[in-house]
This record gives sequence, structure tokens and C-alpha cells, in this order.
Amino acid sequence: MRLIAGDIWNRWAAAIAIALTAISVVQARAAQQPPAPAAAAKPAAPPSAAARQAPPATAAAGACVSCHAAVPKHAAVHPKLADCVSCHVPKTRDAHAFDDKKCTVCHQMVKKNDKFVHGPVAAGECLACHDPHGSDEPAQVRVFGSDLCQKCHVDMKARLAEKRFTHAPVKEDCATCHNPHASPSKYQIRNDSAEQCLACHKTLRKELVTARVQHEAVAVDRECLNCHDPHASDFDKQLKGTSMQLCLSCHDKEQDAPSGKVQNVKSWLQTHTDLHGPIRQQDSEHFRLLRKDYPETFYSPYEPKNYELCFTCHEPDLAKVERTATVTGFRDGDQNLHFLHVNRTEKGRTCRACHEAHSSTVPKHLRETVPFGDWQMPVGYTQTADGGRCAPGCHLPKTYSRALTRIGTAGGK
Repeated sequence: MRLIAGDIWNRWAAAIAIALTAISVVQARAAQQPPAPAAAAKPAAPPSAAARQAPPATAAAGACVSCHAAVPKHAAVHPKLADCVSCHVPKTRDAHAFDDKKCTVCHQMVKKNDKFVHGPVAAGECLACHDPHGSDEPAQVRVFGSDLCQKCHVDMKARLAEKRFTHAPVKEDCATCHNPHASPSKYQIRNDSAEQCLACHKTLRKELVTARVQHEAVAVDRECLNCHDPHASDFDKQLKGTSMQLCLSCHDKEQDAPSGKVQNVKSWLQTHTDLHGPIRQQDSEHFRLLRKDYPETFYSPYEPKNYELCFTCHEPDLAKVERTATVTGFRDGDQNLHFLHVNRTEKGRTCRACHEAHSSTVPKHLRETVPFGDWQMPVGYTQTADGGRCAPGCHLPKTYSRALTRIGTAGGK
């Protein structure tokens, strides 16, 4: 029995070994065969532009330019452009999660005494004017000069477009006069006084320094801006009105001056309608701020320089030629009565002795009375067909005629 059982066991072991060997062979052959072809699938869609340009989830320091390579390509760039994390402080390993530093951490544009701060600066909106990375303009401004300011100040842009005359700095760069960040002065003016204007108008500065007579309007209230608009005007030199309008806006009452009282010119012109040419046309260091010399007194020795102002328009021979039939209508025959009155070495009568400089109710701007100290001396002039007569307080009544038959007479009777 034991022999039979042992024989059976040996046979089963041999059969199991043969079966296991067969299974291994089948598996090995199966591994060497290519896989059966799968069912055809639709081709995958190409990635979107956004996906292709998407930055990596994380990036090493200094790797920003691998995506933002265009940022440094400007004439003016931020001084810390190569050190992005100096402004963009990473929150996490995520390359686009930052705490951005405020510009004022490094740039202290508002000083302690600056009472007036530009709106965008006060609001921390520096990027309204500046590109934080780079620009082709100075100081990384987005647009240079007045064009930048007018992007917000559209009302000023419209006003400039409709005016005939525009101040040169307004056309070019508002920052010539205004500090774009802050200033102690209203409207961020760099210097709230005539010094602002004189910084450019150097010739005028020299005139003001050396002038013997100063116009008070240049030194009081708004100084230069009393008469001039700093931006634009319909009048030359950005005047706020015509010369007459401006002058009469102050000279509508009696004024005190170093040389004495200055009359109410506006009232005078309203009642004396025969206007002097320059007044009619509304067109220093000289008396009353006149452009050239003009005698200050009733009497003066004759000196041509003293009459520079009058001779700008009037013929100088009026006071130089003793006899004439053409130079003046104020003659007795051919005797020049201007020469007789003015051309004297002592007590020559100046133009102001007989003529009103602005206007008069009498032809040729003759005065009705002449200030002679405290006395208003009457002139008493009457016009005739070929001459006239006067009976002033300075001489007996006189008559003159231009008729040539009177040539050679001693001058009036």
C-alpha cells in the first residue's frame, strides 16, 4: 500500500509542475505580443493662448523677466527694476501673489510745509501719472508735459483751445510753474509771488530793480496776476482785458502816489470826451510809469530828452523850429508858438502846462485849468476860424492867426 500511495503522489507532483510551466510560457509569450489597437480617439484641442502664456505656479527669484521681458525696454526705467521683490513682496510661493509697497516708502514727495497736495498724490494714486516700471519719458511719466495734465484737466484744455494767446509754459510743461506733487502755495505753484514770473522774465526783472518809479500793482495783492492771466487770454501778453479796462479798474478813484495825488482817471474820461490818441486807441522808470521821459513840472528848461514820450508821435520840430508854415497850426503867421512857449533856457512851459495828457472838453486836449501849486489857473482858450485866443493867468489875453499876412509880427496882440 505504501508503494502504491507514494507512486500516486509522485505522479500528482509531476502533473502540477508541468501545468505551472505551461502557464509561465503562455504569460511570457503574451508579454511579447504588441497590444491590440485601441479605438480611434478625437485629436486633443491645442492649448489656448492664455494657457500657453500662463506663468508657472512658482518661480525662482529673478525669473520675472522670463515672462515680462518687455518691461525694461524703455528710455527711463525704475531704478530697482532688476529687483522686483523690492516693490512686489511675495506673499507665498505663488509667483503672482504680492503685497505691493506704496511709492511713499521710498519717495517722500510731500514736505512738512507743503499745505497743498496734488489730488492723485494725496490719494496715493501715483500711477495716474507715472508708469511704475518704465517709460520713454522723463521720471517715468506716462505722457510728457502739458499733455499729461490735460488728460485730467479737460476744462483747462477746452479753455486753452478757445483763447487767442497762450502762455508758453502752458503749451509746453505745466510743471514749469506748478509742482506736480505738492507745494506750500495754492494750486501747487512753485513760488507764490512775482518771483515765479521773474524767474523766466529776466529782462522785466532788471527793469523793476532799476526803475525809479514802481507800479504799485506789481507789488500788491496778486502782483503780476492783477493784470495778466497766467494761462491764456484773448489779449496779447495774456492781459485780462484791454489796457484801458485794466488801468481804469484801479484808477476809478483818486490814488496816492510818491509824486502826489493821481486823479480819478475814469471819472475824468467820462466827462472829457476829446480823447488823446493813445487813450482813444486803448493802447518804467519814467514819471507816472510812462514809457519814456515826460516833464514832471509846469516849468522846465528845454531839453529834447525831456519830451521823448511826446515826440514818439509828435514832430520834434514843434519845439525846435522858430518859424514855420507847416509844422504846427499853433502859430501866429509863421511864428511857431510852441517854440515860443517851450524852447527856453529858463521857465520853459512844458506840454502839461497847456495840454491834458488823457482827454479834454477843448480841442487839441487843451486844459480848462492848469494846476499851479494850489491854484487851478484858468486857460480861457477859444478857437477861431484860423487860430484862437486865450486869456490865462500867466499873461495878458492874446490872439493868434495862421494867416500868412501876419508873417513877421511879434506874436499875437
